[in-house]
Amino acid sequence: MTDDVAAARAAAEEKSAFAHPPVDPDTTAAYGDDPDHVIDFWTPRGGSGPAPVVVVLHGGAWRAPYDRRHVSPFAAFLAHRGFAVASVEYRRGATQADGGDPVAGRWPDTFDDVAAAVDALPALIREHLP
Repeated sequence: MTDDVAAARAAAEEKSAFAHPPVDPDTTAAYGDDPDHVIDFWTPRGGSGPAPVVVVLHGGAWRAPYDRRHVSPFAAFLAHRGFAVASVEYRRGATQADGGDPVAGRWPDTFDDVAAAVDALPALIREHLP
């Protein structure tokens, strides 16, 4: 792939996937001690009684700049269709000590964080979702 094609693809991705403004969650809860150990919750809109819970894990290739805020419009979309939503944040790439580009991925940190979040979800759902 040429540099021009790669740049055009990256620009189109930024415009389509990341152009939507973030949507604030109804509440946020911590599942650990790290600042990235949080889960945003959206309550289901409309209907009454129990609702299915959708757990959202954002993408972003585990790079530091891409966090759960990028998928918050999707989470809000699901909530408006009657789902309870839990959007998990986790440790992503760390920035280089020399100030260079962020490093992608933090194995096994990311995996451990997601596992801890899923383990904590039942109690957090009972506490933060109606």
